[in-house]
Amino acid sequence: MRSSNKVFALTLACLLPWTCAAQAPAPRPATTATTATPDAGTLPLLQPSGDALLDALTCRTSVVDIAGLLSRLRRERPDEFVQTERQYAAPMMDLYRLAEPARAWGHYSDAIVITDNRVLMLVDGPLDQAATQLERELERTRDAPLSGALDDQHALVIYASELPGLEARTLIGCEYRIEGLSLLEDPQDAWRRRIP
Repeated sequence: MRSSNKVFALTLACLLPWTCAAQAPAPRPATTATTATPDAGTLPLLQPSGDALLDALTCRTSVVDIAGLLSRLRRERPDEFVQTERQYAAPMMDLYRLAEPARAWGHYSDAIVITDNRVLMLVDGPLDQAATQLERELERTRDAPLSGALDDQHALVIYASELPGLEARTLIGCEYRIEGLSLLEDPQDAWRRRIP
C-alpha cells in the first residue's frame, strides 16, 4: 500500500464496459475498475445479498450504509469482528479472521482487511495470479450486471501487499470513495480516536 507498490494494470475493458486505471493518489496505488457513465454516482447498486461483509467486499453497500459497516459486522459476526488479528498503523488497517472463508471476485479467503475506505480480502499468491483469477471470474459472470456495482463512489481494487506478515499476498475488494469516510471509526473503539 506504499507508493513503492507495483501496480498491475488489468485489461478488463474487453470483458465489461468499465474503464480500468491505476488509482491516482500516491499513498494508495491500486488497480481500479469503475463505470464511465456521465452520472455514475446515481447508478443503482446490485441487489444486496443480506450479508454485510459480502456486500461490502463486492461494492454492493450503499453510500448511506457504508459508514456503519464495522458496527453491523460486529452484530452479524460477533466472533469474527470483535477482535482484530493484527492492526497496522501506516496505513491504518485492521486484519480479521473469519471462521469460514468468504467468496468474492472469484477468490476465497478467511482474512479480511478493513482500512479507512476499503474492505478487502487477503488472498494467497502474487498479484498476477490473483488478477488472472479475477479476470476469469469477470469473464464467467460477464452477463451479470457487475458493472452496476461500480460507480464514482465504488471501485474494485486489487494490489500487492508489502506490509509485514502480508508479503507475497494480494488484497482485493472494494474502495468507497467518499470524502471523510473512516470505516475504522466505531464508538466501541474510542481508544483509536485521534486527540487534536
